[in-house]
Amino acid sequence: LLIIAPIISFPYGFYTFLRLVVSVSAVFIIYNSCKAKNGVDEVSIIFAIILILYNPVIPVHLTRAIWTPINFITAGIYFYGFYKMKKKIDNI
Repeated sequence: LLIIAPIISFPYGFYTFLRLVVSVSAVFIIYNSCKAKNGVDEVSIIFAIILILYNPVIPVHLTRAIWTPINFITAGIYFYGFYKMKKKIDNI
């Protein structure tokens, strides 16, 4: 969703849904990261920044030109995290 959002123009409801999905997943990752490390670590801080940017309650309004690289960077962070998690699961 983060990759196609800047490429195709969608109705505003899609972007609200995108914010909700990213925010919920960021909260889930922050919770599990803090629980696993017994405190705040760099993963928690990165996803806290993502949570602030994408929160649907108090949206951060930026231009499309600014959101495009932010979306790609955020997608890269999620892909990297997924790859790392998958690699860890495969080694178990």
